[in-house]
Amino acid sequence: MAQLGEVARLAERVQVGVGEVLAREGRIGREFFLILSGGVAVTQGGRRVNTLGPGDFFGELAAMNPGPRNATVTAITEVDVLIIGPREFAAMAEIPGFRDALFKAMAQRLREVDAQLGEARDQRNRDDECQGVAPDLRIVPLPDTHQLRLA
Repeated sequence: MAQLGEVARLAERVQVGVGEVLAREGRIGREFFLILSGGVAVTQGGRRVNTLGPGDFFGELAAMNPGPRNATVTAITEVDVLIIGPREFAAMAEIPGFRDALFKAMAQRLREVDAQLGEARDQRNRDDECQGVAPDLRIVPLPDTHQLRLA
């Protein structure tokens, strides 16, 4: 419980209304968000890929290495959130309980993405087999041209 107090001391607590965007895909981000209450929708390319709620977080990649956000996060209810900047995030990473929870959650997300990639690769290979195309000899269109090239 003392560690949660340390985290809260380093963060800015903000209340967000329904429909407000906390992070926008493609925009440069630097903040880490920890949801205290409420829920958010996570979308990529306009498609919902996740829903997050109390105890969940997002923006850890941007806090560690600022860059374009890989998803848009929008409040679907009233949300109470802690916003942590990169300097504060670095300080929080020194708190053992926080660091361990962060790494475990990131490892779980990576496992899920790896599994999804494997499923997509397997599906593509099955589709190629049904079409009689070897996976390494697929023909793909080049953008904005009428030419084809071998992949």
